[in-house]
Amino acid sequence: MEFFVELPINKHSYKSIEIRDIKNVGIGYIRREFKNPLEKIKNYISFLETINLVGEVDGRYIEIREQSFKSNLFKLKWDVYLSDKNTDGNQIRFLLEDKTKISTNPCFLLNKNNKGYIIKKDILSRTCMIYCNDNDITCAEIRIEKLLPPSLKISVHNNDLTIVEILGVFYILNLVY
Repeated sequence: MEFFVELPINKHSYKSIEIRDIKNVGIGYIRREFKNPLEKIKNYISFLETINLVGEVDGRYIEIREQSFKSNLFKLKWDVYLSDKNTDGNQIRFLLEDKTKISTNPCFLLNKNNKGYIIKKDILSRTCMIYCNDNDITCAEIRIEKLLPPSLKISVHNNDLTIVEILGVFYILNLVY
């Protein structure tokens, strides 16, 4: 399955980002979220910035919240909450960790249902690959089609991760690096 997204030019923007399918029909959104107006102002100071996202696609709702300052002193971590309105609406919690050693080669680890997913961004080839940690099978590929404004083409290869999870994790990766 293929999806298309156009990211805002300004990284501090908090407008909704529409997710479109191959027929150019909007199927969902993802956007940054702030707790209060003071949080929006603090967002412009890089070391005080907190990155929180919300999004929804086909009744699947995602919320990504940055962990506390104390737990983020050495490596950044986010809590990912996923709920499905179509089934029972219970929230499932995952952990997203920054495993980057060199900032030119960013790498995240998403722990979901006792599986690890590695998210690697290659700046030179303008791609981001999502692998299953257990067997190195590609789950999704995100390709930057156009630089200004950033247009993405997301190819989902299997159904382990939903499009809203893939885009949410990539958007976090894009905002941090």
